[in-house]
Order: sequence, then structure tokens, then C-alpha cells
Amino acid sequence: MPQVCHRLHELLGLLNTRLPLFSPAELAAFPGPGKWSRKQILGHLIDSAANNHQRFMLALTTPEPLVLTPYDQDAWVRCADYQHTLPADLLSLWTTYNRQLIRLIEQIPLTAHAHRCTYGNGYEVTLRWLIEDYAVHLEHHVQQILGRTPQ
Repeated sequence: MPQVCHRLHELLGLLNTRLPLFSPAELAAFPGPGKWSRKQILGHLIDSAANNHQRFMLALTTPEPLVLTPYDQDAWVRCADYQHTLPADLLSLWTTYNRQLIRLIEQIPLTAHAHRCTYGNGYEVTLRWLIEDYAVHLEHHVQQILGRTPQ
């Protein structure tokens, strides 16, 4: 997990350095029909942090297997109205939430990494997998925001 936490720290630094360089128009622009703006992607990352925080905590505090509940990402982004939220507020909340997640991940005992988690379709993963997947997901969307991957 040290590598995951190190990469999360790097991504926090990268987005905190680069996001303020975008104009308000660039942050609010939609890259195409049905696509999220940069602000909405950042809002989605806040939702992802919230959902994964809950998953990590439940995996640490409830018996196996943890049944993972999906959430409607588009509906969450729409309901939270990230498009009309100040970018600085989004960045601050996302940064603070991820700092807390890093602190949590750093203290998870190795014995808990194997905690079984199951999706509704029967697909089973471990807490370790959830944490690593969170980092990959975050990386993907940070690169999207910075314009390095397709939106």
C-alpha cells in the first residue's frame, strides 16, 4: 500500500498545481454530448472518494463478505450540481477527502487486505483490490481533467 499512497499524494499535488491554471470556461466546457465537464469529473471524484471511504470502513468493521452497493454516478453528479460549484471548493473538498483516505489506507493492517467484498453479480474482490482500483480510477480521471486521456 505504500506505493498506492505515494501515487495518491502525487495526484493530489498534480491536480492542485494544474487545475488552477485552467480558465473558468475550460473547466465548465463539455467535451461532447453526454460527457462531463472537468468540474463534473472532479465532482465525480468526490463522490467516488465518499463511496470508497464507506466501502473501506465497512470492510474494516463488518463481517465478510461485504456486499458492495453500486451508485448511479450520473445521477450523483447531476444532483450535486458540480457544474455550478466553484472550482476551488471542489478542489478543496476532493483534496481533503483524499488526504483522509490516504491516512486510512496507511493504517489498514495487512491482515485486513484480504477481507472479501462481493458485488451483486457475485464477483468477489478483496479490500486490497478495492484500494488499488480506487487509485487507478482516480489516476484515470485526473488525467482526463488535465486533458491527457479522452473524455
